[in-house]
Amino acid sequence: MSAELVALIQQIAREKELPLEEVLGALCDGIRHAYEKQFMRDMGRQPRKRLRPRVVAILDLENKVLKLALEKMVVEQPTNPHTEIGLEEARKIDPNAQVGMCVRVDLPLSDFSRSAMQLARQRMHERIREIEHRRVYELYKDRIGTVVIGQVARWDSYGNIYLTLDRAEALLPRKYQVPTETFQKGERVKVYLYEIRKPTPSPEPILLVSRTHPELLYKLLESEVPEIREGTVEIKGLVREPGYRSKVAVAAKDPAIDPVGACIGAQSKRINNIIQELRGEKVDIIAWSQEEAEFVANALSPAKVDTVIMNYDARTATVVVSEDQLSLAIGKQGRNVGLAARLTEWRIDIRTPHQLGREVPFTLQEPSEEQVAELLKSGAPEEEDQITLVGEPAGSEVMVPEGKMAEAEGQQP
Repeated sequence: MSAELVALIQQIAREKELPLEEVLGALCDGIRHAYEKQFMRDMGRQPRKRLRPRVVAILDLENKVLKLALEKMVVEQPTNPHTEIGLEEARKIDPNAQVGMCVRVDLPLSDFSRSAMQLARQRMHERIREIEHRRVYELYKDRIGTVVIGQVARWDSYGNIYLTLDRAEALLPRKYQVPTETFQKGERVKVYLYEIRKPTPSPEPILLVSRTHPELLYKLLESEVPEIREGTVEIKGLVREPGYRSKVAVAAKDPAIDPVGACIGAQSKRINNIIQELRGEKVDIIAWSQEEAEFVANALSPAKVDTVIMNYDARTATVVVSEDQLSLAIGKQGRNVGLAARLTEWRIDIRTPHQLGREVPFTLQEPSEEQVAELLKSGAPEEEDQITLVGEPAGSEVMVPEGKMAEAEGQQP
């Protein structure tokens, strides 16, 4: 039995990549717990907690022998047989024993009942899990807020996914999974590490990861676009509808750098790598602008905007688009305009010229008083509103360059 127990301890240490000393410590904790339950049941809980016996393990790897013992204090008149021993009994074990010394009394496993050994085994596994959790905590505590790569291991009955990481296991809760994504066992996936729980004996992983967090897209852009890593291109805003569409507003610190082109990359290679990792989620790269009207127009990409009417008091933008651009501006289930509103922090109202009661002239000039009056009659903005026209008439310069409103995969909503 001793040789089998030594082999089991060595196997656990090897599989869990733990030092033998820590596995032996977990075994001693389990034996102590079983000893308390079987031999100290007559004592109250509080006295039993104060006078816990000390179990020690002596492992002889060469001879494959494991000995367990109780460490007891030598006293003249013992009052607790579980932690104390009389001088006469102690000298039978160690002839040199003196009062105040500790001696080790053999603790054969055969003295334990089957139920006690089951308790010892359960407590040992709990302790080993806690040791593993402490190791994982130390390994990953400085990696919160980063992207890690995991391999799909299993699912539970609640739909949560368990991922195998480097020397750790992570939990991908169902609420942080993208509804359009499905995974196969063994599949590798990038996830965002957003929380680490304190180490506990619980079998649940202490690493919590997400596929829906906006920071996942931010970190993917950072890894794919050197200009973002170096700080020459800055992400001004980012919103996601996980699995469907995202919008990212970018700006360059150097006027010579095209921030949108840098994010998209040659032949859309950079943005396509990100879209592939997000399993087809569309990503609109938007040129950020200090001019809020222009920023609102850009945010509605891939739709082409004719007019933006800004009501600064109500913080509402009335956007006029042609009939053929209406569906693009709104997007499927209103996602495009919804994301644009979240990105710009403006309430956006999409109108066509017909809905305003007339065709809006296509011009880059400031609107005339007659145009303003006619728009006001149609019931859109009030007198203090600012009307900004954004367009691309024939023979004029592009006010919002087409290349700055880009999205991979054909600019589909």
